Formats: sequence, structure tokens, C-alpha cells
Amino acid sequence: MLTIIIPTLNESKSGYLKKLLEAYKPTEKIEVICVDGGSLDSTLELIKEAGVRLIETRLASRAARLNAGIQEAKYEMVLLNHPRSLIEIAGINALSKANKDLSWGAFTHRFDNSHPLLGFTSWYSNHIRGDKRGIYYLDHCIFAKKQILLEVGLLPAIDIFEDTELCLRLNKKAKGIRLPYISETSAIRFETGGLYSQAIKNQYLKWLYYFNRSDKKMNSMYEKGLELNTEYKINKKQK
Repeated sequence: MLTIIIPTLNESKSGYLKKLLEAYKPTEKIEVICVDGGSLDSTLELIKEAGVRLIETRLASRAARLNAGIQEAKYEMVLLNHPRSLIEIAGINALSKANKDLSWGAFTHRFDNSHPLLGFTSWYSNHIRGDKRGIYYLDHCIFAKKQILLEVGLLPAIDIFEDTELCLRLNKKAKGIRLPYISETSAIRFETGGLYSQAIKNQYLKWLYYFNRSDKKMNSMYEKGLELNTEYKINKKQK
């Protein structure tokens, strides 16, 4: 049995939420929860039309929305589904059937754009950062047993790299398993910001993270121009 949690915030512009809701159909063994952070576009309408469970909040961070979903999950295995990542249905079915044998893990990442840079990014993310270091980003769609998530204190209350911190916590419990099924992720951030510019920004943000810089400042830089995960109200005095 499986609970799928999708944290949403103005998702219509990417087009992925509709794909997710059409693919992930609730059954007696699969629960789908969307935790919304105050969408102002057609996101809520899409969710309601799909007939999945909706939790409406004003929680600013993606981590907080995921935590709200985890606490409400009714099944033992919980899948944290990135709102712009679509897992092949065979993977969803395999996870729902095999969850007794799994503590936590993630799916195999691939972008929906075949550019060589993005192909290398996915390869590194799967085989080096994932398999060797046990660190998966949310677009891999991380899964874990609810009890283990509760034991490690859920996701940390930070605006960026919350997935990294969660994996570090989970690694203390057990080794994560990468399933071979594909989690196809939107390349909208790269396509909008520029492939190489976005890649450089990502690496710069990782350095800032390792030097313990402010998560809000890092995420504000990451979200600038897109605001896919978080919306920031700009204080004119701080410009």
C-alpha cells in the first residue's frame, strides 16, 4: 500500500501536474494527496477535478507541505513526488507491491530534454551522488516508510536542499535503494534560465550550501524568475 504526496504551488505553467493526476489514479491500495501552498492559478481546479485528496495550506516551503502530507498519510510507504516529475506506472506498481522489502530510496532520474548536458547531469545524479553517496534530490521522487520519516524528524524546515538533508538523515537508518524505473523530470528550469547558466548556478548553490549560507537567500536565488517551489515577497528596503 502506498501514499503519494505531491506538493503543489501554481503548477499549471509546467503542464506536469495534469500528467501526474491523469497517471496516478487512487485505488484501494494507492492514496494520492496534493498539499497546496496557496496556488492562484488553475492548480486547485485540476486537483479537484482529478478527485484526489487535497490539503490546502499557506505553508511557504515545499518541505513544510511535504511534512503536512506525510503526517496525514494513511499507508506505510510514502512517496514524495516532485510536482514536475512523472514516474512510469510500472514503478508505482512495483513500489506499492514491494514496500515491505524497502526502507527508503528513490527512482532513476531522467530529464524530458535529451541535451547531452542534461543527460550527464542525470547520470551523475543517479550513479555518483545517488548510488555512491546516497543523496537523491526530490526530482528522483524519494520514497520511505512513514515510520522512518517520523523517526528522523521528517524533512528539515529549510527552503532548499531539504532533500539532501533528508537523505543524510535516512542514511543513518539504512542504505537507500535506487529503483530502475524512470522518474522523468521537466527541464523547465534549464530551458528558461539557459542550460549552461542554470548548471553553473546549481553548482554555485551547492558551494553555498556546503558553507552553510542562508537557505532563504539560496532559494531566492534559485527561484528567481520562475518561483516554481516557493514565492518570496520582496521587501523594497532589502533590494
